[in-house]
Parts: sequence; structure tokens; C-alpha cells
Amino acid sequence: MNEQKTILIDPPSGWKYGFPKPASADLRNMNADELNLWLIMNGYPEQEVKLWLKSGKFESPPCRFIG
Repeated sequence: MNEQKTILIDPPSGWKYGFPKPASADLRNMNADELNLWLIMNGYPEQEVKLWLKSGKFESPPCRFIG
């Protein structure tokens, strides 16, 4: 039996946008562009992602992975 694990993704200030949200555990293996796109497609504002990218410190928001 192949059981898919679920984790919760919690980006900075994510509570404002309905986070933490569930995702499959393989989300941890996504590259930064894929993670950024997933965040945007799941309600995290593109402007927030752009702010992180502009800072030069991170390739994507430093999310917590729960689970």
C-alpha cells in the first residue's frame, strides 16, 4: 500500500492568506521556482514572493514544513 504523506506549509505571515495549508510531502523536493508557484497558486500573494526574491537573501519565502 502506497500511502501519500501530507505536510502543512506555513510561509511568513501566511495566516493572513489561509496558511498553513496541506500539501503532499514531495513538495519539500521542489526547487524554489516550483515552490514559489505553488504558494501563489494556493493564495499567497505574488507580491509577497517578489519581496523575498528582491531581498536577495532567499530564493523563496522561508516556509515552515509541519509534519
